[in-house]
Amino acid sequence: MCQVRCASGTLIVLGLFIVACGRDKTATPAGTAAPAAAPATVTTAPVVVSQQPVTIQATGTFTAAETSQVSPQVAGQIVATPVNVGDTVHAGDVIGRLDDLNARARLAQAMATLQQAQATAANAKAQAERSASLVKTGDISASDFQTLTTQVATANAQVAQAQAQVTLAQREVDQTVVRAPFRGHVSARPVAAGQYVTTASSIATIVRMQPIKLELQVPEADAAKIAIGMPVSVQVAPYPNREFLGKVTAKNPAINPESRALTVVAEFRNDDLALNPGMFATAAVRLAETKQVITVPKQAVFTPAGSPSPEVFVAQDGKARLRVIQTGPPQGDVVPVTSGLQPGDVVITTNPDKLYDGQPINVR
Repeated sequence: MCQVRCASGTLIVLGLFIVACGRDKTATPAGTAAPAAAPATVTTAPVVVSQQPVTIQATGTFTAAETSQVSPQVAGQIVATPVNVGDTVHAGDVIGRLDDLNARARLAQAMATLQQAQATAANAKAQAERSASLVKTGDISASDFQTLTTQVATANAQVAQAQAQVTLAQREVDQTVVRAPFRGHVSARPVAAGQYVTTASSIATIVRMQPIKLELQVPEADAAKIAIGMPVSVQVAPYPNREFLGKVTAKNPAINPESRALTVVAEFRNDDLALNPGMFATAAVRLAETKQVITVPKQAVFTPAGSPSPEVFVAQDGKARLRVIQTGPPQGDVVPVTSGLQPGDVVITTNPDKLYDGQPINVR
């Protein structure tokens, strides 16, 4: 029994000796703190607090201010179409000509009839004037003079009738020329020379794009907030870095029962014709009220791989503190933050994605 206990004690002492001999001679003595991590040198920026207008977000499609499918006023054969798709036209510009041979022949005939009627009327008038003095002397009877006076009236009526025929014939000639009803652009020209058209045919489609209209679909919940004259800013895909400014000019009094949305019309000057009918746009209707908005530099915001939310680091008590935030659409070089930051916070703008929460920092 003594031999077993002695052997066991020997083994314990031997084990302690081996552990003591194998211990790292460079290990930190008990009660001594581990060396602190080196601080990261960073730059910072205070959050910016401002009052910005409250907006209603909506989408819509641009439409021409006016669209006219121009038809001829008389039927006939097209002899010329002096415009092409894309051309700019002004009110009164010729966009089509019809064969006017028959119309001009009728005008010539009407003018000849007018001249004959005018000659007859002049002759009747001269006879009546000569006979006026003869009535007084009794050389002609009063009844004969009355007959001459009646002939003058009849001749004048024939002149008026012939003049009306000339006017109608001239109008028919004028109607063989098809003109643009307003200043705009040719979006379609479906006919060509030699084609026969009727008053139901379209010679060309003219659209007016200065100004241009935008039809927006505003959610029912925001419908009551919209008022005529409110500013509207829009962006379109062809110009991602450009903002177009307009204003609300009309609103439908009824909500669409299917989409539960209100149709609102906004108008834009479109001086450079950058906006075209059919373009899709995202818009912000600016209300009269304002709200507090916090913005931070774009370089302070990052989204880690696999994370659904953006993040920033805040400089606090000499350390980098991680904050999960929610943001709005970037506005140039800054990002609006809707939650996660407070006025007075200072964000780190130097490689925030390389930091960790609680890391010591030196601010440059």
